[in-house]
Amino acid sequence: MAKQSTPGAKTKKKSNKKHHKKSDPDAISMKLKSQKPNPFETIWSRRKFDILGKKRKGEERRIGLARSLAIQKRKKTLLKEYEQSTKSSVFVDKRIGEQNDDMGEFEKGILRSQRERQLKLGKRSKFNLSDGEEDEFDAPDFGSLPERDDFEDEMLSDDDNYADEKRSTVLKHLNSHSAKDPLEGDLIEGEENKHKSKKEIMEEVILKSKFFKAQKARDKEENEQLMDELDKSFSSLVQSQALLSLTEPGKMNALKALVNKSIPDEHVKKEELAVTQKAVTNNQEQPDSYDKLVHEMVLDMRARPSDRTKTPEEIAQEERERLKRLEEERQKRMLAMDYSSDEDGENAEKDYAQRPRAISGDDLGDSFALDDEPGSVDAKKPKASGKHTSTKLDIPFIIEAPKNLEELSSLLENRSNDDVIVIINRIRASNAIKLAAENRKKMQVFYGVLLQYFAVLANKKPLNFELSNKLVKPIMEMSTEIPFFSAICARERILRTRVQFCEALKNHNGCWPTLKTLFLLRLWSMIFPCSDYRHVVTTPALLLMCEYLMRCPIMSGRDIAIGSFLCSMILMFMKQSRKFCPEAIMFLRSLLMAATEHKLASEQDSQFYHFMELKALRPLLCIHDGVDEINPLNFLMVMEMSDDSLFFRSDNFRASALLTVIETLQGFIEIYDGLNSFPEIFLPIATLLVEVSEQKHMPKALKDKFNIVSQLIKKKADETHTLRRPLQLRKQKPAPIKLLNPKFEENFVKGRDYDPDRERAERRKLQKLIKREAKGAARELRKDNYFLYEAKQRDRELVEKERAANYGRAIAFLQEQEHAFKSGQLALYMPVDRKIHISKSTAR
Repeated sequence: MAKQSTPGAKTKKKSNKKHHKKSDPDAISMKLKSQKPNPFETIWSRRKFDILGKKRKGEERRIGLARSLAIQKRKKTLLKEYEQSTKSSVFVDKRIGEQNDDMGEFEKGILRSQRERQLKLGKRSKFNLSDGEEDEFDAPDFGSLPERDDFEDEMLSDDDNYADEKRSTVLKHLNSHSAKDPLEGDLIEGEENKHKSKKEIMEEVILKSKFFKAQKARDKEENEQLMDELDKSFSSLVQSQALLSLTEPGKMNALKALVNKSIPDEHVKKEELAVTQKAVTNNQEQPDSYDKLVHEMVLDMRARPSDRTKTPEEIAQEERERLKRLEEERQKRMLAMDYSSDEDGENAEKDYAQRPRAISGDDLGDSFALDDEPGSVDAKKPKASGKHTSTKLDIPFIIEAPKNLEELSSLLENRSNDDVIVIINRIRASNAIKLAAENRKKMQVFYGVLLQYFAVLANKKPLNFELSNKLVKPIMEMSTEIPFFSAICARERILRTRVQFCEALKNHNGCWPTLKTLFLLRLWSMIFPCSDYRHVVTTPALLLMCEYLMRCPIMSGRDIAIGSFLCSMILMFMKQSRKFCPEAIMFLRSLLMAATEHKLASEQDSQFYHFMELKALRPLLCIHDGVDEINPLNFLMVMEMSDDSLFFRSDNFRASALLTVIETLQGFIEIYDGLNSFPEIFLPIATLLVEVSEQKHMPKALKDKFNIVSQLIKKKADETHTLRRPLQLRKQKPAPIKLLNPKFEENFVKGRDYDPDRERAERRKLQKLIKREAKGAARELRKDNYFLYEAKQRDRELVEKERAANYGRAIAFLQEQEHAFKSGQLALYMPVDRKIHISKSTAR
């Protein structure tokens, strides 16, 4: 009878067959097989011929697979770092082997079990006692026990470090002795391994202590022998002639007494005292340098810490407080409230006057006197006129800065020159810029007023030159405090002076600068740097002075004096910058022409014909009679005279003017001696000097001066001529380009370097590799940036999507509320008390 198969059995068989299929090793191997490459993702270069055994690099490249692998790698590394960068707490897996990706799980487990066993054994051995049974039990696990001495663990009561060192040396000695005798060493090792009783330990301690004492006694005996030998050698050295020649005679007995113990000490001291006293009285024994240095060090005072350097703000504040205190005392004296403070105020003022004032950085010792520059004219200082009725005690200590010239003039009226300077200094101290920010505006206004007062003072007659000279220092110091404003003031004044000069030329009036303009130009040359290539103040000032020299006609001796003064100022400008100024050279040459009786008809001087016509030049400096004494030109006296004064027609004035001209010209020669065009500039002037010096009534002093300057010009011109190189034709033809035959390589292989210098070839190869790697690194960095940009963009889109969803929900909720409110359904959700309140309000 055949068995009928049930449907449950069939399903069991099918399931078993499926289970058998899944567990088949062939199925597992099929899963592990790599997928076939997609032909559409493969890029290859087609060959023309197939060559066996030759595989070219880069024939097939699987772009899609490489890109996907790179993206997966970046997801594991770069993306993880980016996600962890915004988190403050990061989990770091510090388990053994987790940081090494090449290690398997089995190897990690072995390392972890070894580490755990080592920690357990270390903890157990830390509290292990030195019992025999435990030592025998632990010996198989730990190997042989370390060789050590029980004496090392004993704590003795001896604190002598020297004894401890000796003890360690003895132990080393015993160990070395046991190493020399192997049989004895084995016995000792066996005894040491055996557990010792307390009696044996104490006997060993006593034995070692006796050994140490014997060793110490032996060392002491050796030291005594060494000391005896040293004494003998020292006594023989004392008796030698070499030491006797180096020892001072007064100390010989003391040296012998140290060697010979039979001489009593008192006798030695007496002899030493007598010898030293005799040496001091006779000045035979001088103290050496060491004794002098020690004596000086004893007498020197110990250095003490000084106060810190105060800031400019603190210095200004202290000065303000001092002036305020003095002003209060002055007010008290005026009101007769405190008669006892008169002497204190006078003493304070006296101390302030005697205190040395700080010199500013721009105040380089320059003076406004006009006789410091070479070629400048002398200026006698007239006595300042004015009634000095006031005293310093009447001057307020706290003074507000004047806002206009009238206030300043009323404040300085009938004051002496010293009082004027004191008032200006107190105004500056009371309104210092360092004290408050609003003081800067006050000091700017006061600077303009003070500059205007300086200019007005130059036009007063008689001229108070001493006060003008004293005003230079405060103006210079204020210019350093407000440099920008001072430069603006100077530039505006120069522009205004230039406009006035052009108007004077049109009206045919006196166009030469006044004394006020000359004083201001001299002041600005002291305040602002003259060595700059281009400056906002000095450059316009220099151009204005050159324009004066070129465009103003010479009509009188006063014009000659002003022009020579301008030339001396230009010389001072050019000393620092070394710029060439042809206007000054031409003006000096025209003055030398004015010293001749007739016009020069040479071709070299014909180029100055138009210049002389412009100047309307006449022989104003031609000397007609002899001059006994030549004095420097007094410029201030000349400026006070009128144009038709008889002094300008005298030979003394002409000689003084020629002396000024020749000194200024000598200064220009010293400055421009390095110019390549020096002969062309100054040789015509040398010829003119010789002709002027040969005139009939020329004084001998001027004649010698002219000859010296002309010889100097010729000497420097000859030096310049020797340094010049004449023009020459090209001595050799230009070399043609070399024509080389091309080099052919047999069996040439593309990409191979045929350079014979192998080091250079290797260097070139390495440079090429470095360049390739750099490009690859840059390429990878760009790909990393693109990957991070996509990740950040996804995060931004996610945040934007979430924000839009929240915004939509909020808008929907508001719309629903508005709909409910308009339809009247909002009352259904309102509380009862709210409904009652609404109904009552509607009923009313």
